[in-house]
Amino acid sequence: MATTKVKVFRYNPDTDAAPYYQDYEVPMEEDLTVLFILKKIYSDIDSTLAFRENLCYKGGCLQCLMTIDGKTAKACSTPVKPGASVLVEPAFGSPVVRDLVVDFGTTVATPAGAFTLSRGVMVKKGAPPEDEH
Repeated sequence: MATTKVKVFRYNPDTDAAPYYQDYEVPMEEDLTVLFILKKIYSDIDSTLAFRENLCYKGGCLQCLMTIDGKTAKACSTPVKPGASVLVEPAFGSPVVRDLVVDFGTTVATPAGAFTLSRGVMVKKGAPPEDEH
């Protein structure tokens, strides 16, 4: 059985002064997706790891979107070979809620355009930033 090295971004704003990376060694006999590796870490190694474990089986919900080895990808469909090394970070461009969980916001379509609600603030998509005076 090969050991896969997984480096995971960790951050709990309630307890951590700053984000950090934690290394895990996961035994694997066959290719697994990043999402299943994270589930294995959570169930067998570290139950404090936070991530979205929704699995729609279609790859369309994008709830498992993360940064995997520096590229935005779906954790449910990104395979990892036994013995490989993988870096898992939160999705770029969204505020981190905890570890790999980000606030994707909620998009609302109105006659005036599309708006995103994120952390209690409604922002029009594509709107230029407001001047601060």
